Amino acid sequence: MATLKERRKSDRERQRRWKARQKAEGKKIITAMISLKSQLILNREKRRTGQSTSAIIEKAILLLAE
Repeated sequence: MATLKERRKSDRERQRRWKARQKAEGKKIITAMISLKSQLILNREKRRTGQSTSAIIEKAILLLAE
């Protein structure tokens, strides 16, 4: 079994690879503060669709552009 130090190193490496793949797909990290009401709606939509937070937010933004 891996030690805590090894596990943290492994987690950091996994996150680094994930971020690199997302960046290669043209995605960018953003940070946003949202209201409680918005968070409840977002969580409800995640449960309903099974999609990630990122996918739901991206879909909403693209719908605004239409």
